[in-house]
Amino acid sequence: MRSTEVAAATRTSPFGRGASARGLSSWAIARIFLLLQMVIVVVVCCTVGLLMLWRAQSAAEQRATDITKAESATLAQDPFVIQQVTSADPSAGLQPYVSKVVNGSSVSFVTIMSPEGIRYTHPDESNIGQHYLGDISRAQRGETMTVKERGTLGMSMRTIMPIRDDHGTVVGLVSTGVTVTEISATVRDGLPAIGLFAGILLVTTTLTTVLLYRYLHRATLGYSQQDILNSEATRSMAQMLRIQNHEHRNRMHTVVSLLDLGRTTEARQFAREDLESTGRHMPSWGSYEQLPAVAALLSGKAREAKERGIELTVRVDGHWDAIPLSEIELVTVVSNLVDNAVDAVAGSTESGTVEVELSETDAGWDIVVADNGPGVSDHDRARIFSWGYSTKPTGPEGRGLGLALVRDTLAQHGASIDVFNDAGAVFTVVIPRSEERRSR
Repeated sequence: MRSTEVAAATRTSPFGRGASARGLSSWAIARIFLLLQMVIVVVVCCTVGLLMLWRAQSAAEQRATDITKAESATLAQDPFVIQQVTSADPSAGLQPYVSKVVNGSSVSFVTIMSPEGIRYTHPDESNIGQHYLGDISRAQRGETMTVKERGTLGMSMRTIMPIRDDHGTVVGLVSTGVTVTEISATVRDGLPAIGLFAGILLVTTTLTTVLLYRYLHRATLGYSQQDILNSEATRSMAQMLRIQNHEHRNRMHTVVSLLDLGRTTEARQFAREDLESTGRHMPSWGSYEQLPAVAALLSGKAREAKERGIELTVRVDGHWDAIPLSEIELVTVVSNLVDNAVDAVAGSTESGTVEVELSETDAGWDIVVADNGPGVSDHDRARIFSWGYSTKPTGPEGRGLGLALVRDTLAQHGASIDVFNDAGAVFTVVIPRSEERRSR
C-alpha cells in the first residue's frame, strides 16, 4: 500500500484552499449563466456605446479642423483681406466683412490680427485692439497651425494662418475657429443613432441570452450545482444499496433453497461462510461505527471490483468523527475516485489492483486512491478536473462529471485534490482541520 507520506507531498492543490462555493452553488446553473451573461451584455453594450460616442466626438473635431483650415486658407488669400490689413484702419473694412463671412459659413468666429497679435476683428467689438489670446508663434513664423485651446469665446478648435502680401511678407494673421459647444451640438445630433444602435444591440443580445438561458434551464432541469452534487452522492449510495441488495437476495435465495431441500446443515454452513466473507470484505476500521455508509460503500465496491477481476484493498486509520465533510459528501468523493480507478484498470491485460487509504494526520485527513492502470498524461492532468472533460467515451449518462464533482465538493470545505503517476494514477485528497479545532 502506498504510504500516507504521498499525501504530504501533494498538499498544494491547483484549486487552492478556502475557495467556498456555497453561495453560488445553491443557485440554479441556468440562473447563474443568465446573470453572468446579462452583466456581460450590459458591459459590452455600454462599451460599444461609449466607443461610438468617442468616435463621433473625434469625427466632429476632425470636421471642425477641416472647416477651419479651409476657411482660414480662403481668407488668407483673399485680396480684400490682404489690402485691408495693410491699410491705415484695418478694422473699419474687415469687421463688417468678417461678420458676413461668419454668418455664411460653419465657423463660430473669425479673428484677423496684426503679425504681433493685435486684433482687427472680433465677434465682441470691445475686444478689438486687444492682444489675441493663445499661441500664434508658429503662424508668426509663416506656418499654419491648428490647435484646441481656450479663448474669449471658450474652448474651440482653431486654425491660425499667416496673411502674406505680394512679396511673401507676413502682414497679418487670420484665425478661424469652431467652439466646443458647437462640436458637442454636432455630437448630440448623432446621439439618437448611437442610442438606436446600442438599443438594438442590447435587445438582440438579451434575447439571445434569454433563449440560451431557457435551453440551459431545460437541459439542467433547473438544478443548481449543489443539487448535482447531492444527486451524484445519492446515485452513489443507491448504487451501493443495489449491489448489496442484489448479493443479499442471491444468498438468501440459496439459503432458502437449501432449507426447502431439507439440507439444514448445508444452509447453516453457507450462512456462516457468508457472514465470515462479509467480515473479510469490510474495511479495517479503527472504529467501524464512525462512517458506516462509507464502510458499506467500500465493501460493495470491493465485491463489484472482484466481479470484474480487480482486487480492491482498503485501509482506514485514525478518527473521522470530526471531518468537516458530511458522510454523504464523503461518499461522493470516495465513490467517484474508486469508480475512476476501477475503470482505469478494467481493460488492463494484467491483474488490476486498486488501493484505497483513508488516514488521519496532524493537519487533517488524507484520502489516497491508487491504481496500476495506465496513469494520467500531462495533457489530461491539466484538464481532468474540469466540468465535461473526460478521457472515456461518452456514455448515455454523459462523462466528465465525477472528478469535477469531487473537486467542487472538496472546495466547499477548503480541501484539495491532486493527481500524479506512480506505477499508475494516484489521486490524493487533503482535508484540513478547521482553524477553530486546529487552534485548540
